[in-house]
Amino acid sequence: MNKERERAILQILVERKKVTTKELSAALYASEPSIRRDLCELEKKRLLRRVHGGAQIEESALSDIKLPFLLREIESKDEKIKIAGRAAELVHDGDTVFLDASTSAYSILPFLAEKSDLIVITNGIRALTYLGEANINCIGTGGEVMNSCLAFVGEDACRSVEKYNADICFFSCRGLSDDGRLTDISKQENEVRIRMIGRSERTYMLCTADKKGRLFYHTICRKEDIDGIITSQGL
Repeated sequence: MNKERERAILQILVERKKVTTKELSAALYASEPSIRRDLCELEKKRLLRRVHGGAQIEESALSDIKLPFLLREIESKDEKIKIAGRAAELVHDGDTVFLDASTSAYSILPFLAEKSDLIVITNGIRALTYLGEANINCIGTGGEVMNSCLAFVGEDACRSVEKYNADICFFSCRGLSDDGRLTDISKQENEVRIRMIGRSERTYMLCTADKKGRLFYHTICRKEDIDGIITSQGL
């Protein structure tokens, strides 16, 4: 089973919504029988739906079948760590910090362990486990669990965020378009991010190179609405 090729197939499908076996074969330099086997495996995992001649992802279902957290976690791992280090430099001792459930925000956690008297508020389930083990004061939003990305979402999560005021917020999303829109495939996660942005003094997007120039169907905000975008090159 070719995990790298499966990830590449999912990446193409997220961008195009529908693709043929022939197109995938040409793009990934793999035989059509190999691509069909990959599509079968991904369908078993409920990550896509096979159709005649290829596969598709229904836009209305993207938030329910989005790429699993562990698949996203290994994407651009070294770059995410570099970005996380730069982000942590903006955090002061005693700050209250909002973190979304993204793998980019999760990468900040080891750097926050070096700070003192922080309060970290997050909808990321894995982040809460790390924070507890690192003895960092933390608050989980609670809410409906989105299993595919281990995130609390929904009305309860949004209401919880609105109870707090943060000094700084870090989040990520799947796309930063050329005209400055920050977008993602999960409306439910975006609703939580929007609340975090609204309740923070300073807000920064964590942006790996693969997110630049890409546009997805649900908008969080525009780049002018936040304080900065942190990349591996800086702020």
